[in-house]
Amino acid sequence: MGEIARGLLGLVAFIGIAWLISEKRSSFSLRAVAIGLASQIVLALLLTRLPVVTGTLGGLARGVDSLQASAGAGANFVFGYLGGGPQPFQAAAGNPSTFIFGLQVLPAVLLVSALAAVLWHWGVLRWIVRGAAWAFGRMFGVSGAVGVSTAACIFLGMIESPLLVRPLLPKLSRGEIFIIMVDGLSVIAGSTMILLGTMLAPKMPDAFTQLLTASLISTPMAIVMARIIVPSDISRDRARLPLESSYRSTLDAMTHGTINAVKVAAYVVALLIVFVGTMALIDTSLALIPVTGAPVTLASIFGWLFAPVAWLMGVSSGDYQTVGSLLGTKVAANEVVAYGRLFALPAGSLSAKSQLVITYALCSFGNFGSVAILIGTLAAMAPQKADEVVQLGPKAIAAAFLTTCMTGTIVGLLYSII
Repeated sequence: MGEIARGLLGLVAFIGIAWLISEKRSSFSLRAVAIGLASQIVLALLLTRLPVVTGTLGGLARGVDSLQASAGAGANFVFGYLGGGPQPFQAAAGNPSTFIFGLQVLPAVLLVSALAAVLWHWGVLRWIVRGAAWAFGRMFGVSGAVGVSTAACIFLGMIESPLLVRPLLPKLSRGEIFIIMVDGLSVIAGSTMILLGTMLAPKMPDAFTQLLTASLISTPMAIVMARIIVPSDISRDRARLPLESSYRSTLDAMTHGTINAVKVAAYVVALLIVFVGTMALIDTSLALIPVTGAPVTLASIFGWLFAPVAWLMGVSSGDYQTVGSLLGTKVAANEVVAYGRLFALPAGSLSAKSQLVITYALCSFGNFGSVAILIGTLAAMAPQKADEVVQLGPKAIAAAFLTTCMTGTIVGLLYSII
Protein backbone atom coordinates (compact mmCIF):
# COMPACT_ATOMS: atom_id res chain seq x y z
CA MET A 1 0.00 0.00 0.00
CA GLY A 2 1.36 3.42 -0.96
CA GLU A 3 2.29 6.11 1.55
CA ILE A 4 -0.64 8.35 0.58
CA ALA A 5 -3.15 5.49 0.89
CA ARG A 6 -1.70 4.51 4.28
CA GLY A 7 -1.92 8.11 5.45
CA LEU A 8 -5.58 8.39 4.43
CA LEU A 9 -6.30 5.05 6.12
CA GLY A 10 -4.50 6.36 9.20
CA LEU A 11 -6.76 9.42 9.44
CA VAL A 12 -9.81 7.15 9.38
CA ALA A 13 -8.22 4.74 11.87
CA PHE A 14 -7.30 7.47 14.39
CA ILE A 15 -10.83 8.91 14.26
CA GLY A 16 -12.19 5.37 14.56
CA ILE A 17 -10.11 4.68 17.68
CA ALA A 18 -11.44 7.88 19.24
CA TRP A 19 -14.99 6.72 18.49
CA LEU A 20 -14.29 3.27 20.00
CA ILE A 21 -13.18 4.76 23.33
CA SER A 22 -15.95 7.38 23.32
CA GLU A 23 -18.19 7.60 26.38
CA LYS A 24 -21.20 8.03 24.11
CA ARG A 25 -20.70 6.68 20.60
CA SER A 26 -24.17 7.68 19.47
CA SER A 27 -23.20 11.34 19.85
CA PHE A 28 -20.52 11.09 17.16
CA SER A 29 -20.70 14.19 14.97
CA LEU A 30 -19.40 13.79 11.43
CA ARG A 31 -19.79 17.55 10.97
CA ALA A 32 -17.44 18.29 13.89
CA VAL A 33 -14.85 15.87 12.50
CA ALA A 34 -15.10 17.46 9.07
CA ILE A 35 -14.60 20.93 10.56
CA GLY A 36 -11.59 19.72 12.56
CA LEU A 37 -9.97 18.04 9.56
CA ALA A 38 -10.68 21.00 7.30
CA SER A 39 -9.20 23.36 9.90
CA GLN A 40 -6.05 21.27 10.17
CA ILE A 41 -5.59 21.02 6.41
CA VAL A 42 -6.28 24.71 5.77
CA LEU A 43 -3.95 25.77 8.59
CA ALA A 44 -1.25 23.40 7.35
CA LEU A 45 -1.54 24.79 3.81
CA LEU A 46 -1.50 28.39 5.01
CA LEU A 47 1.39 27.91 7.41
CA THR A 48 3.59 25.79 5.16
CA ARG A 49 2.70 26.75 1.58
CA LEU A 50 1.46 30.37 1.45
CA PRO A 51 4.52 32.57 0.77
CA VAL A 52 3.24 35.53 2.80
CA VAL A 53 2.67 33.36 5.87
CA THR A 54 5.84 31.33 5.50
CA GLY A 55 7.77 34.58 5.11
CA THR A 56 6.20 35.92 8.28
CA LEU A 57 7.03 32.73 10.17
CA GLY A 58 10.55 32.92 8.80
CA GLY A 59 10.86 36.44 10.16
CA LEU A 60 9.52 35.22 13.50
CA ALA A 61 12.09 32.43 13.48
CA ARG A 62 14.85 34.97 12.84
CA GLY A 63 13.53 36.94 15.78
CA VAL A 64 13.75 33.79 17.87
CA ASP A 65 17.35 33.35 16.73
CA SER A 66 18.02 36.87 18.02
CA LEU A 67 16.38 35.96 21.33
CA GLN A 68 18.54 32.87 21.59
CA ALA A 69 21.67 34.89 20.83
CA SER A 70 20.66 37.47 23.43
CA ALA A 71 20.03 34.76 26.02
CA GLY A 72 23.40 33.30 25.07
CA ALA A 73 25.03 36.64 25.82
CA GLY A 74 23.57 36.51 29.32
CA ALA A 75 24.67 32.89 29.75
CA ASN A 76 28.19 33.74 28.55
CA PHE A 77 28.42 36.56 31.08
CA VAL A 78 27.35 34.28 33.95
CA PHE A 79 28.92 30.95 32.94
CA GLY A 80 31.70 31.95 30.54
CA TYR A 81 32.68 29.29 27.99
CA LEU A 82 30.38 26.76 29.69
CA GLY A 83 27.48 28.93 28.56
CA GLY A 84 28.65 28.85 24.94
CA GLY A 85 31.36 31.52 25.03
CA PRO A 86 34.82 31.24 23.47
CA GLN A 87 36.68 28.18 24.73
CA PRO A 88 40.00 28.63 26.50
CA PHE A 89 41.14 25.28 25.11
CA GLN A 90 40.93 23.16 21.97
CA ALA A 91 38.49 20.23 22.11
CA ALA A 92 40.14 16.83 21.90
CA ALA A 93 39.92 14.97 18.61
CA GLY A 94 37.04 12.53 18.50
CA ASN A 95 35.09 14.39 21.21
CA PRO A 96 34.59 17.89 19.78
CA SER A 97 31.26 18.73 21.41
CA THR A 98 31.25 21.18 24.31
CA PHE A 99 27.47 21.57 24.24
CA ILE A 100 25.96 21.72 27.75
CA PHE A 101 22.14 21.52 27.66
CA GLY A 102 21.46 23.06 31.06
CA LEU A 103 23.72 26.07 30.49
CA GLN A 104 23.29 26.72 26.76
CA VAL A 105 19.60 25.93 26.12
CA LEU A 106 17.70 26.75 29.30
CA PRO A 107 18.79 30.43 29.47
CA ALA A 108 16.58 31.09 26.42
CA VAL A 109 13.59 29.79 28.40
CA LEU A 110 14.26 32.38 31.11
CA LEU A 111 14.41 35.26 28.64
CA VAL A 112 11.33 34.19 26.69
CA SER A 113 9.27 33.71 29.84
CA ALA A 114 10.20 37.19 31.02
CA LEU A 115 9.31 38.73 27.65
CA ALA A 116 6.01 36.81 27.52
CA ALA A 117 5.05 38.26 30.90
CA VAL A 118 5.89 41.75 29.64
CA LEU A 119 3.83 41.24 26.45
CA TRP A 120 0.92 40.01 28.56
CA HIS A 121 1.20 43.08 30.79
CA TRP A 122 1.30 45.39 27.75
CA GLY A 123 -1.79 43.69 26.31
CA VAL A 124 -0.25 42.22 23.15
CA LEU A 125 -0.72 38.57 24.15
CA ARG A 126 -4.12 39.33 25.66
CA TRP A 127 -5.29 40.72 22.34
CA ILE A 128 -4.03 37.63 20.45
CA VAL A 129 -5.65 35.24 22.94
CA ARG A 130 -8.96 37.07 22.80
CA GLY A 131 -9.01 36.92 18.99
CA ALA A 132 -8.18 33.19 18.92
CA ALA A 133 -10.82 32.48 21.58
CA TRP A 134 -13.44 34.26 19.47
CA ALA A 135 -12.45 32.16 16.43
CA PHE A 136 -12.70 28.89 18.38
CA GLY A 137 -16.10 29.90 19.70
CA ARG A 138 -17.39 30.58 16.20
CA MET A 139 -15.91 27.44 14.65
CA PHE A 140 -16.50 24.87 17.39
CA GLY A 141 -19.21 26.43 19.55
CA VAL A 142 -17.13 26.30 22.72
CA SER A 143 -17.77 28.63 25.63
CA GLY A 144 -15.71 31.71 26.35
CA ALA A 145 -13.84 30.01 29.17
CA VAL A 146 -12.81 27.04 27.02
CA GLY A 147 -11.93 29.30 24.09
CA VAL A 148 -9.67 31.48 26.23
CA SER A 149 -7.88 28.51 27.81
CA THR A 150 -7.25 26.72 24.51
CA ALA A 151 -6.15 29.91 22.76
CA ALA A 152 -3.72 30.79 25.54
CA CYS A 153 -2.24 27.31 25.81
CA ILE A 154 0.20 27.74 22.93
CA PHE A 155 1.68 30.84 24.52
CA LEU A 156 1.40 30.12 28.24
CA GLY A 157 1.30 26.31 28.56
CA MET A 158 -1.08 23.70 29.97
CA ILE A 159 -0.76 24.89 33.59
CA GLU A 160 -0.88 28.66 33.17
CA SER A 161 -3.73 28.85 30.63
CA PRO A 162 -6.45 27.34 32.88
CA LEU A 163 -5.46 29.90 35.53
CA LEU A 164 -6.96 32.58 33.30
CA VAL A 165 -10.42 31.02 33.77
CA ARG A 166 -9.93 29.55 37.24
CA PRO A 167 -13.12 31.07 38.76
CA LEU A 168 -15.20 29.44 36.00
CA LEU A 169 -13.70 25.93 36.17
CA PRO A 170 -16.20 24.59 38.76
CA LYS A 171 -19.07 25.62 36.46
CA LEU A 172 -17.75 23.85 33.35
CA SER A 173 -19.24 20.56 32.15
CA ARG A 174 -17.31 17.30 32.04
CA GLY A 175 -16.80 17.73 28.30
CA GLU A 176 -15.47 21.27 28.68
CA ILE A 177 -12.98 20.23 31.34
CA PHE A 178 -11.87 17.44 29.03
CA ILE A 179 -11.30 19.85 26.12
CA ILE A 180 -9.01 21.94 28.32
CA MET A 181 -7.09 18.83 29.37
CA VAL A 182 -6.71 17.42 25.86
CA ASP A 183 -5.65 20.73 24.37
CA GLY A 184 -3.07 21.23 27.11
CA LEU A 185 -1.55 17.83 26.34
CA SER A 186 -1.72 18.24 22.53
CA VAL A 187 0.52 21.30 22.16
CA ILE A 188 3.67 22.74 23.69
CA ALA A 189 4.13 26.16 25.26
CA GLY A 190 6.17 28.96 23.72
CA SER A 191 9.00 28.55 26.21
CA THR A 192 9.28 24.85 25.34
CA MET A 193 9.33 25.72 21.63
CA ILE A 194 12.33 27.93 22.31
CA LEU A 195 14.02 25.18 24.30
CA LEU A 196 13.47 22.52 21.64
CA GLY A 197 14.17 24.89 18.77
CA THR A 198 17.53 25.75 20.29
CA MET A 199 18.34 22.09 20.79
CA LEU A 200 17.35 21.05 17.24
CA ALA A 201 18.68 24.11 15.38
CA PRO A 202 22.11 22.62 14.48
CA LYS A 203 20.43 19.88 12.42
CA MET A 204 17.07 21.53 11.71
CA PRO A 205 17.46 25.30 11.11
CA ASP A 206 13.68 25.86 10.81
CA ALA A 207 12.88 23.85 13.95
CA PHE A 208 11.10 26.65 15.81
CA THR A 209 8.85 27.40 12.81
CA GLN A 210 7.87 23.74 12.52
CA LEU A 211 7.15 23.43 16.25
CA LEU A 212 4.97 26.54 16.24
CA THR A 213 3.14 25.32 13.15
CA ALA A 214 2.60 21.90 14.73
CA SER A 215 0.99 23.39 17.84
CA LEU A 216 -1.25 25.66 15.79
CA ILE A 217 -2.38 22.78 13.57
CA SER A 218 -3.05 20.46 16.51
CA THR A 219 -5.32 22.85 18.43
CA PRO A 220 -8.53 22.46 16.35
CA MET A 221 -8.19 18.66 16.24
CA ALA A 222 -7.61 18.54 20.00
CA ILE A 223 -11.03 20.14 20.48
CA VAL A 224 -12.63 17.69 18.05
CA MET A 225 -10.96 14.63 19.61
CA ALA A 226 -12.09 15.73 23.06
CA ARG A 227 -15.68 16.13 21.89
CA ILE A 228 -15.66 12.71 20.22
CA ILE A 229 -14.34 10.88 23.29
CA VAL A 230 -16.26 12.78 25.98
CA PRO A 231 -19.41 14.26 24.43
CA SER A 232 -21.39 16.41 26.84
CA ASP A 233 -23.30 19.63 27.03
CA ILE A 234 -21.23 22.62 26.02
CA SER A 235 -22.06 25.97 27.55
CA ARG A 236 -23.12 28.59 25.02
CA ASP A 237 -21.87 31.36 27.24
CA ARG A 238 -19.57 33.37 25.01
CA ALA A 239 -19.48 36.45 27.17
CA ARG A 240 -16.32 38.51 26.91
CA LEU A 241 -14.00 37.41 29.70
CA PRO A 242 -11.88 40.04 31.42
CA LEU A 243 -8.23 39.29 30.67
CA GLU A 244 -6.24 41.47 33.00
CA SER A 245 -2.60 41.82 33.99
CA SER A 246 -1.74 40.98 37.58
CA TYR A 247 1.59 42.79 37.27
CA ARG A 248 2.08 46.26 38.70
CA SER A 249 4.63 47.40 36.14
CA THR A 250 6.79 46.24 33.26
CA LEU A 251 9.67 45.57 35.62
CA ASP A 252 7.38 43.57 37.91
CA ALA A 253 6.22 41.50 34.92
CA MET A 254 9.78 40.78 33.83
CA THR A 255 10.81 39.81 37.36
CA HIS A 256 7.90 37.45 37.96
CA GLY A 257 8.22 35.97 34.47
CA THR A 258 11.85 35.14 35.18
CA ILE A 259 11.11 33.64 38.60
CA ASN A 260 8.39 31.43 37.13
CA ALA A 261 10.76 30.31 34.38
CA VAL A 262 13.35 29.25 36.96
CA LYS A 263 10.79 26.77 38.29
CA VAL A 264 10.15 25.48 34.78
CA ALA A 265 13.88 25.13 34.06
CA ALA A 266 14.43 23.23 37.32
CA TYR A 267 11.49 20.97 36.45
CA VAL A 268 12.94 20.23 32.99
CA VAL A 269 16.40 19.48 34.36
CA ALA A 270 15.08 17.22 37.12
CA LEU A 271 12.78 15.25 34.80
CA LEU A 272 15.49 14.82 32.18
CA ILE A 273 17.91 13.42 34.77
CA VAL A 274 15.27 11.04 36.14
CA PHE A 275 13.77 9.87 32.83
CA VAL A 276 17.05 9.48 30.93
CA GLY A 277 18.57 7.73 33.94
CA THR A 278 15.56 5.43 34.31
CA MET A 279 15.61 4.50 30.64
CA ALA A 280 19.35 3.75 30.88
CA LEU A 281 18.69 1.57 33.94
CA ILE A 282 15.98 -0.34 32.08
CA ASP A 283 18.28 -0.85 29.10
CA THR A 284 20.97 -2.20 31.45
CA SER A 285 18.46 -4.67 32.91
CA LEU A 286 17.21 -5.72 29.46
CA ALA A 287 20.80 -6.41 28.39
CA LEU A 288 20.81 -9.29 30.87
CA ILE A 289 18.17 -11.13 28.81
CA PRO A 290 19.91 -13.81 26.74
CA VAL A 291 18.92 -13.22 23.11
CA THR A 292 20.54 -13.89 19.78
CA GLY A 293 21.31 -10.95 17.57
CA ALA A 294 20.87 -7.33 18.62
CA PRO A 295 20.21 -6.80 22.35
CA VAL A 296 16.72 -5.84 23.50
CA THR A 297 16.43 -2.18 24.50
CA LEU A 298 13.58 0.05 25.58
CA ALA A 299 13.85 1.83 22.22
CA SER A 300 13.45 -1.43 20.32
CA ILE A 301 10.42 -2.40 22.43
CA PHE A 302 8.81 0.96 21.73
CA GLY A 303 9.64 0.48 18.06
CA TRP A 304 7.81 -2.84 17.93
CA LEU A 305 4.79 -1.54 19.86
CA PHE A 306 4.33 1.69 17.93
CA ALA A 307 5.47 0.57 14.47
CA PRO A 308 1.82 -0.02 13.37
CA VAL A 309 1.03 3.58 14.30
CA ALA A 310 4.00 4.78 12.23
CA TRP A 311 2.73 2.65 9.33
CA LEU A 312 -0.71 4.28 9.58
CA MET A 313 0.90 7.73 9.60
CA GLY A 314 2.31 7.03 6.15
CA VAL A 315 6.02 7.28 7.00
CA SER A 316 8.49 5.90 4.50
CA SER A 317 9.05 2.16 4.29
CA GLY A 318 11.88 1.06 6.55
CA ASP A 319 11.34 3.87 9.06
CA TYR A 320 8.45 2.29 10.98
CA GLN A 321 10.43 1.03 13.95
CA THR A 322 12.56 4.16 14.35
CA VAL A 323 9.51 6.43 14.23
CA GLY A 324 7.60 4.07 16.54
CA SER A 325 10.46 4.15 19.02
CA LEU A 326 10.40 7.95 19.11
CA LEU A 327 6.62 7.99 19.59
CA GLY A 328 6.88 5.56 22.49
CA THR A 329 9.69 7.56 24.07
CA LYS A 330 7.57 10.74 23.95
CA VAL A 331 4.61 9.05 25.68
CA ALA A 332 6.65 7.18 28.29
CA ALA A 333 9.23 9.91 29.03
CA ASN A 334 8.61 13.35 27.52
CA GLU A 335 8.97 15.40 24.35
CA VAL A 336 12.43 16.72 25.26
CA VAL A 337 13.88 13.21 25.58
CA ALA A 338 12.17 12.14 22.35
CA TYR A 339 13.43 15.14 20.38
CA GLY A 340 16.87 14.54 21.91
CA ARG A 341 16.86 11.03 20.47
CA LEU A 342 15.66 12.36 17.12
CA PHE A 343 18.52 14.88 17.17
CA ALA A 344 21.01 12.11 18.01
CA LEU A 345 20.06 9.92 15.03
CA PRO A 346 22.85 9.61 12.47
CA ALA A 347 22.34 11.50 9.22
CA GLY A 348 20.17 9.52 6.80
CA SER A 349 18.50 7.41 9.49
CA LEU A 350 15.10 8.73 8.37
CA SER A 351 13.81 9.90 5.03
CA ALA A 352 12.94 13.59 4.68
CA LYS A 353 9.23 12.78 4.88
CA SER A 354 9.56 10.55 7.93
CA GLN A 355 11.60 13.20 9.74
CA LEU A 356 8.96 15.82 8.94
CA VAL A 357 6.12 13.58 10.15
CA ILE A 358 7.77 12.64 13.43
CA THR A 359 8.84 16.25 14.09
CA TYR A 360 5.16 17.25 14.07
CA ALA A 361 3.91 14.14 15.84
CA LEU A 362 6.26 14.62 18.82
CA CYS A 363 5.18 18.22 19.37
CA SER A 364 3.01 17.92 22.48
CA PHE A 365 3.06 17.53 26.26
CA GLY A 366 1.27 14.20 25.85
CA ASN A 367 3.16 11.97 28.29
CA PHE A 368 2.41 10.31 31.61
CA GLY A 369 4.40 12.81 33.65
CA SER A 370 2.57 15.79 32.15
CA VAL A 371 -0.88 14.28 32.63
CA ALA A 372 -0.08 13.68 36.30
CA ILE A 373 0.98 17.33 36.68
CA LEU A 374 -2.14 18.51 34.84
CA ILE A 375 -4.44 16.39 37.02
CA GLY A 376 -2.87 17.72 40.19
CA THR A 377 -3.05 21.32 39.01
CA LEU A 378 -6.68 21.24 37.83
CA ALA A 379 -7.76 19.38 40.97
CA ALA A 380 -6.16 22.12 43.07
CA MET A 381 -7.82 24.87 40.99
CA ALA A 382 -11.28 23.25 41.11
CA PRO A 383 -11.56 20.73 43.99
CA GLN A 384 -15.19 20.14 43.05
CA LYS A 385 -13.99 18.63 39.76
CA ALA A 386 -11.11 16.57 41.23
CA ASP A 387 -12.80 13.17 40.79
CA GLU A 388 -13.75 13.93 37.18
CA VAL A 389 -10.28 15.20 36.36
CA VAL A 390 -8.66 12.03 37.73
CA GLN A 391 -11.07 9.84 35.74
CA LEU A 392 -10.41 11.76 32.54
CA GLY A 393 -6.60 11.61 32.79
CA PRO A 394 -6.00 8.35 30.84
CA LYS A 395 -8.47 9.35 28.13
CA ALA A 396 -6.84 12.79 27.86
CA ILE A 397 -3.41 11.36 27.08
CA ALA A 398 -4.98 8.97 24.53
CA ALA A 399 -6.82 11.86 22.86
CA ALA A 400 -3.65 13.98 22.77
CA PHE A 401 -1.68 11.10 21.21
CA LEU A 402 -4.33 10.62 18.51
CA THR A 403 -4.39 14.36 17.87
CA THR A 404 -0.67 14.64 17.22
CA CYS A 405 -0.76 11.48 15.09
CA MET A 406 -3.41 13.20 12.97
CA THR A 407 -1.22 16.29 12.72
CA GLY A 408 1.84 14.32 11.64
CA THR A 409 -0.21 12.31 9.13
CA ILE A 410 -1.76 15.40 7.51
CA VAL A 411 1.61 17.11 7.16
CA GLY A 412 3.01 13.93 5.61
CA LEU A 413 0.12 13.74 3.15
CA LEU A 414 0.65 17.34 2.08
CA TYR A 415 4.37 16.61 1.65
CA SER A 416 3.57 13.69 -0.67
CA ILE A 417 0.77 15.35 -2.63
CA ILE A 418 1.98 18.96 -3.05
